[in-house]
Amino acid sequence: MPTLIREAAFGFKTAAIVLWAACAWATQVPPKPNLPANPVVLVRQAVNNELKSDTDNTHYTFRLTRKRPDRTETREMIETDHGVIGRLLLVDGKPLSPADREKEDKRLQRLLIDPQQLVQKQKSQKDDDRRTRNMVAALPDAFLYEYTGTEYQEPWGELVTLRFKSNPNFDPPHRETMVYRGMEGTMAISVSAYRIAKIEARLVRDVNFGWGILGHLDQGGRFIVEQKPVASNPTHWEPAHMVLNFTGKALLFKTIKINDDETTSGYRPVPDMTVAQAVELLKKRDGEVAQNGGDGTK
Repeated sequence: MPTLIREAAFGFKTAAIVLWAACAWATQVPPKPNLPANPVVLVRQAVNNELKSDTDNTHYTFRLTRKRPDRTETREMIETDHGVIGRLLLVDGKPLSPADREKEDKRLQRLLIDPQQLVQKQKSQKDDDRRTRNMVAALPDAFLYEYTGTEYQEPWGELVTLRFKSNPNFDPPHRETMVYRGMEGTMAISVSAYRIAKIEARLVRDVNFGWGILGHLDQGGRFIVEQKPVASNPTHWEPAHMVLNFTGKALLFKTIKINDDETTSGYRPVPDMTVAQAVELLKKRDGEVAQNGGDGTK
């Protein structure tokens, strides 16, 4: 048999195996009668809900706790029309020293006296939002999904659980979605809200960017993303926990080492305020924390 025909025959056989595997994952008996037979339909519905404009225009204040390898930092965050403003309150559960509190005062004051800093902060947050939306939008096409069951967990109630693996036909539309080519993991979707409650994923192989010239991420990297409804408004969901743990190389020489564990909690509505008002409220919270030795949540 001529080489070209032999290679074509092998290609068709390989394609048939891939298509059979994809169909085996797609056509399943759902764990609940009212769920679509193809789990990707459910994922697409949940993703559409995530991407819809949130009708709740309420601004919130919340605590963000970031665990680093060498220390744990806790910040008070306030949402405003001009972005999210935050202040470092605790390190390893203890209030800042007077010198470090003064540094925070000066850092926030620079936002008020230097408009360019605020513009840069807004741009950075908008870029982060755009990248996040790109990654969420790609979820239905980036993976092959399989139902694994249901479970009940507070505060979500009943969750549909799925397992996923990389879709070999996925062509990443954005650089940030390239990481999906080597991932597999699990997803939990709220039955009542059709929202994504949790995603846990791991890199099962190295992922190259720009044929490896721009860099790569090492096998074994993982991420966890969890979001929950806000207690004061159950229809409004906010991030609750995120873990990023990746290593690799950028531009062949620069080492990538991301080890981040963030928890957000204590969401409370606040009135619309200017950046100056947010900075003043953060300063007040810092004073309460310093006075109470670490507790300023009330």
